[in-house]
Amino acid sequence: MQHLLWGAVGAPVSPKDVATVPSAARRAFVFASLVALTACAPRASEAPPVKTAPPVSVAAASLESTAPVAAPDATDAPDVAMAKHWQGFGVSKCSYLAPSEDFIGDDGGVDVVFHFHAGQMSEREMRESGVRGVFVSCGYGVGSGGYARAFEDEGRFGVMMKRLTRAIGTSAKRSDVHLRRLTLASWSAGFAAVSRILAVPEWYEATDTVVLLDSLHAQYVDGEGPARGADHVDVKMLKRFVRFATDAAAGNKTMVITHSAIVPPDYASTTEATEALLFEVGVVPVAASEKNARGMTPSIEADEGGLHVRGFRGMGPRDHFDHLHMIGSVLRTWVVPRWYAPAPL
Repeated sequence: MQHLLWGAVGAPVSPKDVATVPSAARRAFVFASLVALTACAPRASEAPPVKTAPPVSVAAASLESTAPVAAPDATDAPDVAMAKHWQGFGVSKCSYLAPSEDFIGDDGGVDVVFHFHAGQMSEREMRESGVRGVFVSCGYGVGSGGYARAFEDEGRFGVMMKRLTRAIGTSAKRSDVHLRRLTLASWSAGFAAVSRILAVPEWYEATDTVVLLDSLHAQYVDGEGPARGADHVDVKMLKRFVRFATDAAAGNKTMVITHSAIVPPDYASTTEATEALLFEVGVVPVAASEKNARGMTPSIEADEGGLHVRGFRGMGPRDHFDHLHMIGSVLRTWVVPRWYAPAPL
């Protein structure tokens, strides 16, 4: 591997140096920092070459401030007992984690959260999310190209879902297991898989929620170079997400987008891509300042119908990693109440 790895403080670390790190957890952190910071936006083909880790810096917030909108309170979401271990289901590079009991509906319906890119590293947050459903974690290497290529075949995700429900049914000794509600979530490079899946009409309709955790990128329309601005973002590359965000803002779906302030060297940052998406949807973000439970410092937020955006400051691998670990609070805040609210009398 010829890439430079990025350590905990953002300094470059050679592969030889990694071998001397005594802690397994620290080695995992450094490796995942490489994965995080080499997540590249796709070009028009959605299959870019893998890039080395870019330098990062803080992008100043450029959005006007009005009164913030409070998120709903989901602290009453019940805990869900989960199985001890992840299991395979006949799909390469994917595994699933299911509740230990009482998650299959009377008609065989199950709720599923697919997470693309390093999902198992946020296992604790998944377990504490309150989702009474199955988590699937899939990883396709470093950079967004692997995630895009994994779903070049439009039938791929359907095959994966059939194998998943069959495995769940076999374990529960039921023949009627089927998908009930679906969330597609990604961190970093994983957005390319979500984009491909949403391109298939069947799965666009079946997807209730999309969660993009510091995971929305695109190229610029006029060449390369850092921090060119949201008005230079190629919004055609965001069209599937813009469509979903529009449906979410209308209250028909749920979409949660978070972004850091990292500035890539030659493609649009998550800050710029998110600002461009909000402009396309016609939603104006507002300034935010109150730190969250992880101590992350927010910059902007936006709430319109089922569309929720949270932007944060931060310039390094640790800041990027914080977004991966937001999956639990995002699901608990916006998905669990939507999925499991008591039926009106």
